[in-house]
Amino acid sequence: MNETTDPNNHILLVGIIAFYWALLSSWGQTQPRPGNDKAKRDDAPADQLTGNDERTPSADTSLDGIRKIEPDFDVAAFLAGAKTAYEIILRAYADSDIQTLKRLVGPEVLDTFERAIAGRRDREETLQLTFIGISEAKVVDTLEEEGTAEVVVRYVSDVVSVTRSANDAIVAGDPRQLVEVIDTWTFACETRSTKRNWMLIATEGE
Repeated sequence: MNETTDPNNHILLVGIIAFYWALLSSWGQTQPRPGNDKAKRDDAPADQLTGNDERTPSADTSLDGIRKIEPDFDVAAFLAGAKTAYEIILRAYADSDIQTLKRLVGPEVLDTFERAIAGRRDREETLQLTFIGISEAKVVDTLEEEGTAEVVVRYVSDVVSVTRSANDAIVAGDPRQLVEVIDTWTFACETRSTKRNWMLIATEGE
């Protein structure tokens, strides 16, 4: 994904964001809904650890936290939104789109992303990200305390990532190499709100 601005790409991004927010507002609601070795990543946001969660729950207990406040929590609908959020956030990071990131991530994650983006700009580098797809996304833990719900999602995805210098030389990555990325992201929302406005509050890469 290149950091240059194209009007058509901007229109497409606005459409994707509008869809994302419509989907995001339905997370946790109970109404019916339609239904190789890992390569090293040199410039991926999940490599910046912004939160550390050492819980290792079993599959039987991973939903206990959220179901204390939402007994009929729709895991499939939540993960559909989480997948959309994952791609949009990665693309926004690659495009240095701070405004989009501000709407989707919490203060600590935003600070990490902003510092990485600023460093890239200072070095006059661009990050080109081609998002291939998510092969796995699953809820691995949940927590509810003091009016806040947290849901931890583990992603396995495929991307092509290349960092280039000002003269277009490759600094990191390989445009011909597909990279498997494994990330654990934590989303949080205020439980007292009638809408589940989930925000990304922590990331961790494996």
